[in-house]
Parts: sequence; C-alpha cells; structure tokens
Amino acid sequence: MEHFLTLFLNTAMSGFWPFVGCMILLSVPLNFVFILVNRFLRHWNIRKHGYPPAHCDADGDFKPTPIEVEL
Repeated sequence: MEHFLTLFLNTAMSGFWPFVGCMILLSVPLNFVFILVNRFLRHWNIRKHGYPPAHCDADGDFKPTPIEVEL
C-alpha cells in the first residue's frame, strides 16, 4: 500500500496531465463499483416493495392529491 501511495503522489506531483490521467484511472473502476452496488440495491428495493410505489403513477410521477383533482 505504501508503494502505491508513493507512486500516486509522485505521479500527481509531476504535472497536470499525469495527475489527470491518474484521476481517470482511479475514477473508472470506482464508478463501476458504485454502479454495481447501486443497481444491486435498487433491484432489492424494487423486488421488496414493487414498482411504482403507492404514491406514484406508472411513470414514477407523483399522483395528484384529491384536492388537485377537484380543481
């Protein structure tokens, strides 16, 4: 881990473009992991509670309240 941190700091301090390249190389796998976890948790939530929720219509928009319908 110390070797990776030293390599990262040396690359980050060597100039703008190496720093940007290092950030891209770090952000792509982190973004992929975030999407995997997010979709998995969304799947669990929809499987447990169904879709759409009771307060939404078929598109996911909020249903109008009875007062809004009368007006």
